[in-house]
Amino acid sequence: MLNTSNIYCRQIVELLHSHGVTTAYCSPGSRNAPLLVALEACENITKHVVIDERSAAFQAYGCALIEQKPVAIVCTSGTAVLDYAPAVAEAYYSGVPLIVISADRPREWIDQDDSQTIRQFGVLDNFVKGSYDVRAIPEGSHREYTEDVRWTVNRTVNEALLKALEGKQGPVHINVQLAEPLGELTDEPLADERSVSLISASESLSPDIMKRLALEIVGSKVMLVAGFSMPNHNLDRAVRMFASHPNVVVMAETLANLHDPQQMSTMIDSVLCDMTLEDKERMRPDIVISIGGALVSRMLKQYLRDFPPRAHWSLGHSNYFCDCFKSLTQKIDISPAPFLRQLCGVIRKNKIKIDSDYSSAWHGYRLRSAKLSQDYIKKSKWSDLKALDYIFNHLRFDNLFVSNGTLVRYSQLLPHSCHAEYCNRGVSGIDGSTSTAVGASWAYQGNTTLLSGDISWIYDSGASVLNDVPDDMRMVVINNSGGGIFRFIKSTSEIPEVTREKYFCVENLPDIAAIASAYGIEVMEAYDLDQLKEGIAWLSGVSDFPRMLVVMTPAIDSADTLSAYFKKNK
Repeated sequence: MLNTSNIYCRQIVELLHSHGVTTAYCSPGSRNAPLLVALEACENITKHVVIDERSAAFQAYGCALIEQKPVAIVCTSGTAVLDYAPAVAEAYYSGVPLIVISADRPREWIDQDDSQTIRQFGVLDNFVKGSYDVRAIPEGSHREYTEDVRWTVNRTVNEALLKALEGKQGPVHINVQLAEPLGELTDEPLADERSVSLISASESLSPDIMKRLALEIVGSKVMLVAGFSMPNHNLDRAVRMFASHPNVVVMAETLANLHDPQQMSTMIDSVLCDMTLEDKERMRPDIVISIGGALVSRMLKQYLRDFPPRAHWSLGHSNYFCDCFKSLTQKIDISPAPFLRQLCGVIRKNKIKIDSDYSSAWHGYRLRSAKLSQDYIKKSKWSDLKALDYIFNHLRFDNLFVSNGTLVRYSQLLPHSCHAEYCNRGVSGIDGSTSTAVGASWAYQGNTTLLSGDISWIYDSGASVLNDVPDDMRMVVINNSGGGIFRFIKSTSEIPEVTREKYFCVENLPDIAAIASAYGIEVMEAYDLDQLKEGIAWLSGVSDFPRMLVVMTPAIDSADTLSAYFKKNK
């Protein structure tokens, strides 16, 4: 097969493959032509063509999230790389290895009023683990490609790809300067590229440190707080082992993907909103151990700031310093699973007895809250809460993707089960929710369901262009006439209704069903509980096209119902 005559573009693609990249998302352009030709010639990398760079980057992010390995995104020069920024920022804070490859003009043409040129190198510095620049060979002289140039490109790209995977994984940016000719082809084979590998040290702490930490644990009320994480059987087992101690309670969001048969550990806001100040003081933890990423629950963050623990241990690798509860005392740079296993082993080996009712007391609060929640929802009118309670109880989920806004908050309130649950919580924006789910659906062999709000889906409807949505993907869109979250959160709920609906909730949205149908998605709408039941059955059926269920809910009633939910015990 013919390949580009640009040797360093071929080098880059060869190194992508040798470092485990098997998927690339490509957007059309002219300056990136040699990179696209080199990718097409590599049969070991699957290519997806996505016109919109913003959607392409989020689709790549979703794919990398599921596959747990690096995915490349390739764009042309100019503002194209800026469209990658939202997904790259999400990948940085979520710890997902995106390999950003941007074509660029030779450096001497930057700021010279040449077409499609901006200052590209370093433009993503705030959201990548490293930025790397591949210099251009002077125009028309590819034959002068020296061994020193080849070594420099090899070293630079190897360094970038290792950087993406070491420690806490994350995105890197490789900016590739390309001079003419761009479309020249050759059938000359490329010699094998040197690939540099990485060996990580085993993760454990010294016995003396672990014994000291264990002695702190056994005499304390301990709260393990789990934010968003990838499914991990080793972590799951380690958390269950640690939580078996009577002085340990687990506060795990659904996005932490920890297996909890009783679904009690995820009832964070439901429990906290039903507790009095006296209850909260009584249940104040002595030690908080945090794992995973950022929390959805504002109530839990505020609780731990208002009732600070004596100590806060943060477990895991991170590219930045974080003190979310304002009480951090130890940052322990080790993966949570081996740390918790080692800690439990020390407690068991030293036959340390723990006498505490801390865990059982929290369990009592949770049982009470579960009963209050069930009674409240049963009596409530048709609303977001009523509809989502039925959806979570009756729709089968394998991989569940939830958009930001109200939907991810409802998923924390309503018990449900799935293989894994995801949401773009690195930055917590609504952009890219659909594209992320689409990319994940291509990477995952089972069923993928997107649960989205109306504005989130419309904002990212470009993910459906060019039939990018797999046929077996399913979507549920809650249409409550705009940004429902702004009708109940403190910062906007008290703004006059006319202003709130116009500027925040964005009334008069386009017809979601019409847009989806135009993209080849089968659509059904549900306006009440009976129609929702029919819709769930329809959504679960087999089809040659992706399907979407649009659930129409009342705007103000939904906000009022949710607000009253948090006051149901008062």
